[in-house]
Amino acid sequence: MTSTRKNSSNPNPDYHHHRDSSPENQTVETDPIDPHSPFQHQVEPMTNSPSIYQGRRRKAAVVLSMIWGGTITLHLVSWGSWFIFGLTGLISIHSLRILFTRYRHPSSDQTATGDRDYWPFVSLLVAAKNEESVIHNLVENLCNLDYPSDSYEVWIIDDHSTDNTPLLLDQLAEKFEQLNVLHRQNGVGGKSGALNQVLPLTQGEFIGVFDADAQVSPNLLQQVVPLFDSDQIGAVQVRKAISNAPLNFWTQSQAAEMALDSFFQEQRIALGG
Repeated sequence: MTSTRKNSSNPNPDYHHHRDSSPENQTVETDPIDPHSPFQHQVEPMTNSPSIYQGRRRKAAVVLSMIWGGTITLHLVSWGSWFIFGLTGLISIHSLRILFTRYRHPSSDQTATGDRDYWPFVSLLVAAKNEESVIHNLVENLCNLDYPSDSYEVWIIDDHSTDNTPLLLDQLAEKFEQLNVLHRQNGVGGKSGALNQVLPLTQGEFIGVFDADAQVSPNLLQQVVPLFDSDQIGAVQVRKAISNAPLNFWTQSQAAEMALDSFFQEQRIALGG
């Protein structure tokens, strides 16, 4: 989850069906969700591919050429081996620092959830492509968080799914008031393209991004949002875990990978980044 610290005015009010885009309602605090507004599902026409997605093969070829060129050069010059030894030594020292640094968990006052008069508006984003087997559980989970219902919204981007995901999302949108659905006509840009396409439509002071197969604890936002009270925190990554880890070798391997990743993330934070 990350802080946007932005004005909540909507540059495209036709696509945001729950909110009043009048000039006097341009901030999160004064722009509540209208519970009587009818829910509409929008299909946004796909614009031209952003320049960041163009020429990726050429850029990849340049990077690989630089890597291989540097490797070959180090084999040819007389001081190449000393450079490798020095680099290996630096990496080894840093690895030891990571392994033996003591991580300090956030203090209780950083995650305190009581006695708050104001809960900022949060936008939760999910890009979903052919996720009919998990999308219902995800929506049920995110739309029933222990957080003021008028202080967060859920955006599900149907990324040109070819299964029953679009139909399920339309049905769920009639059930949950916080749920907003955006149907993409094609999947240019993949997950990042889908998230970037819906980002201008969000109203949150904070943005949270989840995978379509995610499940979170009901008090997630109550635990994470107070962390942003510190001016030194601009983004928070929550720890991931595999819910069906004991199922087989592959799920156990993925659980081990995520546990190792969490350990290194904690140690990196303990070292100051």
